[in-house]
Amino acid sequence: IEHHVDGVDLNCGCPQGIARRGNYGAYLLEQADTLVNIVKTLSASLTIPVTVKVRLLPTGEARVEDSIRLYHRLVDAGAHMITVHGRTRLQKGRDTGKADWDAIRQVVEAIGDRVPVIANGGIENFDDVKACLRQTKADGVMSSESILEYPPLFTNSHTESTSRQRTGPGRIELSRDYIQYAKINPPNKGGQGSGLKCIRVHIHRFLHADLQSTPNIRDLVCTAQSVEELEQAIDLMEKIHNDAGHVVQEEQKSWYVRHRVVGEDGLSAQDRKFRKDSIMTCDEPEDDSAICVAAMFGNDDNGDY
Repeated sequence: IEHHVDGVDLNCGCPQGIARRGNYGAYLLEQADTLVNIVKTLSASLTIPVTVKVRLLPTGEARVEDSIRLYHRLVDAGAHMITVHGRTRLQKGRDTGKADWDAIRQVVEAIGDRVPVIANGGIENFDDVKACLRQTKADGVMSSESILEYPPLFTNSHTESTSRQRTGPGRIELSRDYIQYAKINPPNKGGQGSGLKCIRVHIHRFLHADLQSTPNIRDLVCTAQSVEELEQAIDLMEKIHNDAGHVVQEEQKSWYVRHRVVGEDGLSAQDRKFRKDSIMTCDEPEDDSAICVAAMFGNDDNGDY
């Protein structure tokens, strides 16, 4: 594919069990020699830049120093850019915790004169983008989970300047736009996932807030066997919005904060799902951050991505 793309990124960020079993993702970071040899081979064999997405090593108090030592080796091996997720592979699901922007700043100070360093982690809106750049001095910011729920993240929606209101498209419009893009560029073409599963996953992200209180529509989204059924689910949700006088400007993130929003019972929405499986009838993995890639690529072993 090197003649069709501008670069190749080696993703060493996935912390899930399937990555451990497949010996890839964040688990490669703990096999330094193997990882360095992979980067060397790619860099020597390709005519386009090779970049690496990393996490911090899970080595306790020495994690930043150990990580920086590894990142230097990756740059020596030919990596043209390093993207640093400011968490270890142990920080996932309900144990995600806060991204360590100070650690990313130390990485920038250590290798930033050699290659561009991109910061990743803890980016919910554009205010966070600006704050992250100020604190880390990184060359750029990457968003992963938040942008899955709200692709126009790099706008002023949900920022202080808009009183935390949504100023861009709402959930229904996002869902319809995505369906149209999926029709033009089917996700089962060119190795892009497993077709309809991929589409279902993204619609589930966009409509997550609505689906928590509409189990019939949630089931339809999770089990749809055609794009037309997904469009039907969106139509049903739009009717509910219209009947309720739904205000797009008041929409807030839901899936992205699923591990953080705590109710009167002291449980997050995700914890509550474990306590009462009947609330969520959609066939989701235990860590539902997993579903996006696991479902897209047909992993059905309880979705352990």
